[in-house]
Amino acid sequence: MSRVAAHSAQNANALLRDVVRLFLTAQRSMTECCSEATARECQALLLIGAAEAPLTVQDFADKMSLEKTWASRLVVRLEKRGLITRVDHPEDGRSWLIELTAKGRKEHAALEHSLNDHAVNLLGCVPAAERANVERALIHLRDALATCLVECRPNKKNSKC
Repeated sequence: MSRVAAHSAQNANALLRDVVRLFLTAQRSMTECCSEATARECQALLLIGAAEAPLTVQDFADKMSLEKTWASRLVVRLEKRGLITRVDHPEDGRSWLIELTAKGRKEHAALEHSLNDHAVNLLGCVPAAERANVERALIHLRDALATCLVECRPNKKNSKC
């Protein structure tokens, strides 16, 4: 890699880290303002609410990047608050399925609304002529990250990432 390419990669790395850090900080402050749930609980509500079907606790743990014991504790906290329900898995007696309750769906909708408003306000701070470019760049970045996650899994040979 040339010096210019290495320098460019370092700049992109620093910029991306700053953007992620600042965005997560802003999102966390939004969840603190609009909900009595912790940031992790809000993340869980968003994940469960976005799922097309009830999740197993193991799937939930994987998607939250948590060990199953930590995920189970989070599930118990959410269940005690009446935000989710656990039901026996119809095909696997050793696991549960989790989904939002009516209260959880209401909390999820309020959280989504707050976070969407935050994103609209954030993009409103970008010059109007650049908003479409920012959106295209975000789409490319999302697609690259999704590809990298698939191609860079542990034990994957000839990884591009």
